[in-house]
Amino acid sequence: MKSDQGESAPVSLTSRWYIRPGREAEVVAAVTELAARVRATEPGTLMYLVHTVSPEPTLQSLPPPSPQLLLFMERYRDAAAFQAHVSGPAFTAFVATWGDAFVPDAHGRPYTEVTFLREEAGFVRDAALAADANQHPAVMFEVIARDQTAALDFYTRVFGWQYRRGTGGFAYIPFPDEGQPLLGGIGQSTDAPGFAPGCAFYLQVTSVEATLQAALAAGATPLLPPTRVDGYRFAMFRDPEQNAVGLIEPFSAPAAAPHAGENS
Repeated sequence: MKSDQGESAPVSLTSRWYIRPGREAEVVAAVTELAARVRATEPGTLMYLVHTVSPEPTLQSLPPPSPQLLLFMERYRDAAAFQAHVSGPAFTAFVATWGDAFVPDAHGRPYTEVTFLREEAGFVRDAALAADANQHPAVMFEVIARDQTAALDFYTRVFGWQYRRGTGGFAYIPFPDEGQPLLGGIGQSTDAPGFAPGCAFYLQVTSVEATLQAALAAGATPLLPPTRVDGYRFAMFRDPEQNAVGLIEPFSAPAAAPHAGENS
């Protein structure tokens, strides 16, 4: 499949399947397992939602759909990711095992109605996040340097960042959206290292020790050694302009703000 926006454009689609009467429960269990496998093994699949017809009597579909409808809503990073899904082990195993649970086409395969879509506007908001989590996360940081050239050189050496110039020569640092949980915290200042009044930012790294060593070799000074608190592992240094910079290793979900406890 080739998008009119190029092969690197995201691919969105809906797919309608029709369950044989009496096999609804086993199909729902099967697609639940399928969705879990897709999520675990296909990073190029950005959205994979499977629906049946709502039984809520106050919600009237127009026109009334078949009660056996199974509707997929899918979004892929690009055409290659879409092809990787339809030819991949999760989806092909699902069709091979459960294909006979669906109304067949003339060739004996599950009858499907597929519509490819072009996104014009809108967003996707995670329902659990919208209901349970804090809103307005910190989504940008900036370092206002006395010597921008030297600062850019330092952060390129330590983190390998690439920059995009904006108004007045401001150097923007774009990051990919990989679904990483966000975290914020507000604490009480003390005389301990890393607890001075003010703001700090934390950069996700694979190993705080390795990155801290690279930063010190590039001219940074140590501020807080590798520390583990509340399930987070982090450290801090001061860059050559004495800005406090935190390092944090990947974490699964926000629980409590890092910043006090035993060294590890």
